[in-house]
Amino acid sequence: MHRDLEEAFFRVIEILKLDKRCKGGWHYGSISRGESDLYSDFDPVFLVADSDFKEFAADVPKILEKVSDELLIFWGESFNDEHFKNYCSVIRLGENLHQFDFFIINEDFPEDWMCRQHCKGCTRETIIFDREGGVERFLDHGYRTNNDIPDTVRAIDTYWFHAEMLIKYFKRKDIFKLIKNVDILFHSHVDLLLSQYDNLDWGAWESKVKHCVPADKQNHLTQYFATADFSSYESMVKECMPIFYEDAKEICKIKGIEYPENIARKVMSYFQDRMRKDAEW
Repeated sequence: MHRDLEEAFFRVIEILKLDKRCKGGWHYGSISRGESDLYSDFDPVFLVADSDFKEFAADVPKILEKVSDELLIFWGESFNDEHFKNYCSVIRLGENLHQFDFFIINEDFPEDWMCRQHCKGCTRETIIFDREGGVERFLDHGYRTNNDIPDTVRAIDTYWFHAEMLIKYFKRKDIFKLIKNVDILFHSHVDLLLSQYDNLDWGAWESKVKHCVPADKQNHLTQYFATADFSSYESMVKECMPIFYEDAKEICKIKGIEYPENIARKVMSYFQDRMRKDAEW
């Protein structure tokens, strides 16, 4: 953690300790897991009663302005509502720019999904301050979301469906449709691997891949990125489909799922055949 950011964070806490609307807060993210480093930022979650929630949220940019030399960006997440808010900000401290996330949970609606998500892995040990014991009581409930594991079969079906779809976009020279559907192939491969290897109770797909998926399988995913021209994309897709095929076959065997060998082979063969021919049928 950068020293300037630490000082700004502690100034925010001193301000909030004087604000009776804020019941207290706790650390979320890398700090709560003991994984922060020089490049980490703070992810504090603050608990506020429903009666004060709207007014308190409106005052957050004023707080950040007080602790920084300049508030450059104050950006609310698209999912913000009357139960949960996250404001992602960029502040200037001297010559450096720092990110400062500011989460607010409505104490009266703890069952909201985003509220429960930001209690995962958080205990009394992660508390920043607690005005009257309300934060301890809130965290002691153990609110959390389920760790949803992707469906293996759906990942496989999604992959081969969109692999076949790519042909027409190559033939039409539609680069943006091509980029969109290659992205679907990539995320289908991510879902396939996470359906087997995900054992992480926090984080989005990129964290789960980093911490759960074996290194050789991670390398399989990096093969999907190519220069945005048709020749590079064609070569990349031809290389990635057999990799997905082998990964899917292996995971189906582990899970005792009958692998759709016929579908995979026909799509790969058809793709190769059509790409060798002219644009017309």
